[in-house]
Amino acid sequence: GGQFKREVTVDGQSHLLLIREEAGAPDAQFASWADAVIFVFSLESESSFEEVTRLHALLSDLRGAGDMALALVGTQDKISSSSPRAVEDARARALCGDMRRCLYYETCATYGLNVDR
Repeated sequence: GGQFKREVTVDGQSHLLLIREEAGAPDAQFASWADAVIFVFSLESESSFEEVTRLHALLSDLRGAGDMALALVGTQDKISSSSPRAVEDARARALCGDMRRCLYYETCATYGLNVDR
């Protein structure tokens, strides 16, 4: 886990993001202060995708996730013939639909795909 700050401009207004990287399941304290959650999983790991599903369910039990902004991010830095994609786009988008108010991005830090977005 770590803490990060980043200034972003949205619709012409500057906002300071205070980002806290969490490891493990959300607890009641986390659920009470979070305004947004970004769930990150590896596109070549079925288990990481299943973990996101489990963590979202836990968060929803602690606090109705409908009142918080959510994003689902699939990383794809290691996909290759020896490490094939395990989670197809349609499944990730379906989970994002189940989460409601959720954006979906696939990223690749190696090539800069959707990193700034």
